[in-house]
Amino acid sequence: MLIKLLCVVVIVGACVGEYVGDDEYVDAVLDMLLNGVSKEFEQSDENDSGEVPVLTGGIWKCGRCDEIDETRLIYSEVNEVDADTLTDESLDIQIGLSLPDMKCVTVNSDVAGVVRRVAGACSGESVTLSVAPAQHFTVQVYS
Repeated sequence: MLIKLLCVVVIVGACVGEYVGDDEYVDAVLDMLLNGVSKEFEQSDENDSGEVPVLTGGIWKCGRCDEIDETRLIYSEVNEVDADTLTDESLDIQIGLSLPDMKCVTVNSDVAGVVRRVAGACSGESVTLSVAPAQHFTVQVYS
């Protein structure tokens, strides 16, 4: 058992060791395996373009949205959470999008809410957005 644990620590440490200190990471892995305590480490090579979704005319826009029109629409998705099953009003939904040639992502909702970028870039290869409160909203991606 100890040999298996040591192998896991060495393999995981080799994969992620360059992002955090070796001692800190090994301590966190051992703490997770022995005590069930989990600690997440952020990777430093994540694409952070600094884009922040902005509320304009009732629509949240993220990316290069200056020249968007319906002819440039490449993806549209309607999300709806059943209000009867919604027990927590502060529910956040995360949406991951990965489409070629994304330039602009918009989120339109009937209810005033908050949209924020969690990871990636709206005018890039992939992005993860968080929408709260998430009852009914439409996500559209433009090229």
